[in-house]
Amino acid sequence: MLELAAFLCGAAVMVLEMAGARVIAPHLGTSIVVWTAVIGVILASLSLGYWLGGKYGDRNPSAKKLGMIIWGGSAFVLLTAVLQTGILRVVGSANWPLQISAVVAALLLFSAPAVFMGMVSPYIVQVRLLDYKDKGRIGSVIGRFFALSTVGSIAGTFLGGYWLISWFGARAILYMVAGVLAFAGLLVMPRNKRFPGALLLGLCLGIGAYSGLAGKENLAAGIDRDTRYNHIRIQEGIYTGALMRFLSTDPGSVQSGMLIDKPDALALDYTRHYALAWHMLPGAKDYLMLGGGGYSVPKYLLANKPEANIDVVEIDPGITAAAREFFGLKESPRLRVFDEDARVFLNRRAAGQSPSQYDVIMGDTFSSNYNIPFHLGTVECARNIKTLLRDDGVFACNIISAVTGEQGQILRSIHAAFAEVFPQTHIFPVSYPGRPDETQNVMLIAVKTARSIPLAWDSAMQAMLAKEFKGPLPPDTQALTDDFAPVERYAQALLQ
Repeated sequence: MLELAAFLCGAAVMVLEMAGARVIAPHLGTSIVVWTAVIGVILASLSLGYWLGGKYGDRNPSAKKLGMIIWGGSAFVLLTAVLQTGILRVVGSANWPLQISAVVAALLLFSAPAVFMGMVSPYIVQVRLLDYKDKGRIGSVIGRFFALSTVGSIAGTFLGGYWLISWFGARAILYMVAGVLAFAGLLVMPRNKRFPGALLLGLCLGIGAYSGLAGKENLAAGIDRDTRYNHIRIQEGIYTGALMRFLSTDPGSVQSGMLIDKPDALALDYTRHYALAWHMLPGAKDYLMLGGGGYSVPKYLLANKPEANIDVVEIDPGITAAAREFFGLKESPRLRVFDEDARVFLNRRAAGQSPSQYDVIMGDTFSSNYNIPFHLGTVECARNIKTLLRDDGVFACNIISAVTGEQGQILRSIHAAFAEVFPQTHIFPVSYPGRPDETQNVMLIAVKTARSIPLAWDSAMQAMLAKEFKGPLPPDTQALTDDFAPVERYAQALLQ
């Protein structure tokens, strides 16, 4: 039973770590900053637990004490599941730098259970050694238990990443972890001392079941879902005097919006600026959209350009499912959806494995300041995009950045990459064209030929074209490459 307990505790650690980032996501985002905080805090807590477990394991170790240690971890995971929302609301409203908020949140939520789980490995070895009279076998006992714990961690990693996150919410996963630890404690505890653990296991199952029943989805209150790659939130509200439905993957930002009474319209201002691409190429018929989100642009093209054929590459099938359920995305013979990373898709197509080409390629993968997909802004990526465009093709990409100043380094480094590959590039600040030093949606246009921008006759397009930034860009960044893309450093200015 000790061996099984070691395996289960090892698995619980990794599932807790993977679910931890999802727990924090609705309040602090899913950036590398959050993942760094969760991993760092849990590793530090495990280290403290190893030391404490070894120290107390030298003082009359017993199966009863081991069971209590495991139950301690279970109890703190249960508390985390119950108290997470209140704790994160307080941390999220503190207006600290993201790095500090993420560390504080991870400490408050995960340090205590991780300390108890860290104590298990050295303590369980001491309990097993009570049954060994031959001290020459200490090394094999230590090796076996640490191997079992590590194998458990491997199983927990794949179980969490490939299955649990895709099928269950983060809170439900925490209840599962607490329940597994309660059961592991029952395995090692003497039979006449198991009542507290049985009660703890019952609490985990009962509170978890009640939470699942009470957590019925309600658009009025906002719907939260964990998908394979994201924590998404869907909610409704009034925007510019109209009722809209929004999709968010990070706090404080909106990735997609839909007018309830006009589901095929381009509701958000930056989405309307993709029209710059088909203004550059009025006869465009074949479109590729990198990043689906709420599928605003593909829906618009299907409804307003009957000759258009659209391929959409969206890495997260859960987001596509949400678009079909909540954002009016319908099946169409002119629409194909590819569930894969946009860069992988571009690499494969550019290599000639599927040699179709496009008139217009559009990028909308920069969901917020928290998530910057650097691999879609490098010189190598720009070359693939150019390969897939026809001779007069156009690339249009939405980037969340300033243009000038420290907050514009992201934009300038991506622009440098595409300017190295394409003969013509243009920058259009969408939200504050008169304030290029402000962080905003910026449309980057890259054209495969050197022809001039066509004249516009309608006022809406004239207004868009008038936003073009024509000043010199500060030469303080270099083009992103697959080998060197310091976007996390550049993003620090955006997160302050």
